[in-house]
Amino acid sequence: MSRNDALRAARLRVGWRSADAAADALTAHGQQLLDDRHFAVSARTWRRWEGPRPGWPSEDTALVLHDALGRWPEDLGFITPPGWIRPEHHEETTVQTTQLLAVTAPALVAGPLSPQQVDPQLVDYFQS
Repeated sequence: MSRNDALRAARLRVGWRSADAAADALTAHGQQLLDDRHFAVSARTWRRWEGPRPGWPSEDTALVLHDALGRWPEDLGFITPPGWIRPEHHEETTVQTTQLLAVTAPALVAGPLSPQQVDPQLVDYFQS
């Protein structure tokens, strides 16, 4: 592969006709999405991404790419680094943990909270 056709196609699909236009649009989108006026993607970086070895964007840039283009970096021709987990999977794990706690918490509560009378012979039986 001599270039990253997936990213190029996604760029053209949203109407960004050049790497310069894509870099400017992604920069503006990222600044608004992340509320970070220092977020920037240069035209040079975009050209490298459309080349044969696009590397991998930072996590913030991956989120901005996904929001702007509707696809995650691995679906846009970027080389996935070891250990990359999409942020949506992190959120799913949190939701699953919350649901698990909601179901199991009642079972983890200590026994009855009000004092109860127990037959002394039963206590002796379990002690022996």
